[in-house]
Amino acid sequence: MTSHILAAFADIFQPMSFAFLFVGSALGLLVGVLPGLSSPMALAILIPITFGMEPFSAFMILIGIYVGTKTGGAFAAILIRTPGTPAAAATAMEGFPMAQRGEAGRALAISIGSSFLGGTVSWMVAVPLVGVIGLYAVRISSADLAMIGLMALAAVSSLSGRDLLKGLMSSCLGLILATVGLDELTGTPRLTLGYYQMLGGIPFLAAIVGLFAIATVLVDMSEEAVNAKPPTNRGRFNLISLMRELWSMRKQLAVGTTIGSILGVVPGVGSDTAGWLSFAYVKRQIEKGFLKSDRKIGEGVPQGLAAPEAANNAVTGGATIPMLTLGIPGDGSTAIMLGALMLFGLQPGPLFFHESPDMAYGILIALGVANLTTLLAAVLLIRPFTAVLRIDRSMLLGSVLILALAGSFASTNNTFEMMIALSFGVLGYLMHRFGFSIPAVALGLILGPVIESNFRRALMISRGDAMVFLTSPISLICIILLTLLAGKLLYDFVSKSKTQSETQNNQPTNK
Repeated sequence: MTSHILAAFADIFQPMSFAFLFVGSALGLLVGVLPGLSSPMALAILIPITFGMEPFSAFMILIGIYVGTKTGGAFAAILIRTPGTPAAAATAMEGFPMAQRGEAGRALAISIGSSFLGGTVSWMVAVPLVGVIGLYAVRISSADLAMIGLMALAAVSSLSGRDLLKGLMSSCLGLILATVGLDELTGTPRLTLGYYQMLGGIPFLAAIVGLFAIATVLVDMSEEAVNAKPPTNRGRFNLISLMRELWSMRKQLAVGTTIGSILGVVPGVGSDTAGWLSFAYVKRQIEKGFLKSDRKIGEGVPQGLAAPEAANNAVTGGATIPMLTLGIPGDGSTAIMLGALMLFGLQPGPLFFHESPDMAYGILIALGVANLTTLLAAVLLIRPFTAVLRIDRSMLLGSVLILALAGSFASTNNTFEMMIALSFGVLGYLMHRFGFSIPAVALGLILGPVIESNFRRALMISRGDAMVFLTSPISLICIILLTLLAGKLLYDFVSKSKTQSETQNNQPTNK
């Protein structure tokens, strides 16, 4: 194994191979920055172009794109509150307020540094455990996946602000919207309103762009933010300051990296959920007083930016391992790369590392080196991107709207996605105005299909016996944690209600 790893390092650091990896990382950054575009889309477009190349060189580009998009999505999320990728939606929550304070450079530097650390640490852990992780991933049952999804959705309670009821209503709305389309088991159309374009479900990219980009434009216009002066401070941030700040956030970075690494192994969960769970952790830490911060969550807390960025990049290590060792993709991007390997005549699975060790170890090592090439590309582009803040706010809002609609259209070259984006933009605006949780809706959309499909599949396998959720240790642990969390939330809600009631009763009445 050691000899194969050393040989893979030597091959990757050949000038041409390294150049391909760097080009892929730069393209990934670009794709991540543009709203509505995604890593799976870029990979799908470029695979036909790589057919004339050697498989190793082709996968240097594909791996670079895969890792680069994870970092690139944060640029637009921080600068204009328009997540370049769905995984960057959590980044916008704290990154954008920092940019508004004139700390765009600092926010981007934290994002880039956190992404590099999350991806690199996850990869360093994954390489020596490649066999163990692969064998463990295949043992996760449908019941386990359903309960893991419910556990992730339960974290929405910490994203819902002070109004628990509105947070729960928001997450339920997300789950309802996730049921739109053909029933996976019976093929019956559900809630499509007669539109054949919705048979495959609500276009997720268009929905996310609407909720987090178009809604922001509408909110800013309604609040007359267009007349506000754009920040002129680029927020320069040197390397020493960055290293010190990242060290001060080491606990949050470690938690984000751990969450991303674990969820990356679980098929279908992905970086979107990892980012939100990491953000939820930081929010909870601040609200409970375990993390000291001079700002409230939502006002530009650096830890709330660092943890999600570390998490969504840490997913890459976990998601790639089951693809190589078991032939099971961990997310949409690895599913496309799995298909690309097959098109090149390779068969990922338990024998892949024995039958094609050069290619297998090459991809594995390239995943780690891609974090370095993405870091280099991001550092070169950080200053041009921070210049966006010097644009007049009214012009910037118009540009965001155009980019959002163009990105929605580009996902399928269909104007229907633009209609979906506009509709969700209006929905996001109304939710913001009346105090509902937009992240809760987004997380419900992400996890809804995972929870439903695995829940029903588990019941089918057990022939309707609900005890299947209690026989698996993973599922049982999740149920116990869910019960404890529900009890804790109920206790907090009752205590808060009693406190408010006592406060009102103690107020003197005016006669």
